[in-house]
Amino acid sequence: MPLSLQLVTPESVLYEGEADRVTCRTVGGGDVAFLPGHAPFLAALATWQVKVLLAGGSEQRFAVHGGFVQV
Repeated sequence: MPLSLQLVTPESVLYEGEADRVTCRTVGGGDVAFLPGHAPFLAALATWQVKVLLAGGSEQRFAVHGGFVQV
């Protein structure tokens, strides 16, 4: 079962869909990858990229300039 993902900006929902894996960089915590079934998690996001692995193996990348990640 894939992850249900929403990437939200102050203006709109940038991306909404399913993903097999999401990788992002947290402030002071380094990179973290989320797979289906991941434990609850909350952290501040560093300025970096969010990598989204989609079903079928394709990948999308999004620029992030702060914010937070919540699982």
